Amino acid sequence: MNVKKIIKGIIGLGAIGGVAYAAYKLGECSGEVNERFREKYGDEDDEDIEVEEDDDYRFYDNMDEPDDECLAPKKQNMPTFSVSMHNFASLDSVHVDGISDKDMDMLVYHISLDKYTSNKQICEWLEVDRNTASKVIAALRKAGYVGDEHSNYIIPVYITTEVYFRLRGDLH
Repeated sequence: MNVKKIIKGIIGLGAIGGVAYAAYKLGECSGEVNERFREKYGDEDDEDIEVEEDDDYRFYDNMDEPDDECLAPKKQNMPTFSVSMHNFASLDSVHVDGISDKDMDMLVYHISLDKYTSNKQICEWLEVDRNTASKVIAALRKAGYVGDEHSNYIIPVYITTEVYFRLRGDLH
């Protein structure tokens, strides 16, 4: 039994050595091709850069590329987005007993970041029981922020972060 293990080990080492040798030869060939390419086309690193002996070496001062002014898009060509605000109730209109306005505001912000939410997520965010979370979902649905629950307990979120900040008055 030990002889078989020793033979398998030697064969394994031979296979690994063969793969390493093939990789070495492939890399060596690649290096020869790169060297020939550099010789043929004269790709020397220091030929095109003019450096005066008195100045420090500054690579970007020696570039010959024209300024194409591609730093930022022009303001007048920026697309504008308009969101219909008539489907959403104000943030102040969403109230549930036992939930502070600050917590409700943070919840609306959190759900506006996602496309879907669930009763379980609301329970975790607000640290409430399932019945209170159901009341919160009903209030959010009445305000138009979320839709009806799907069969897999996922609730689609209609409010976006842009709408949220517009409702807060932060965006005009």
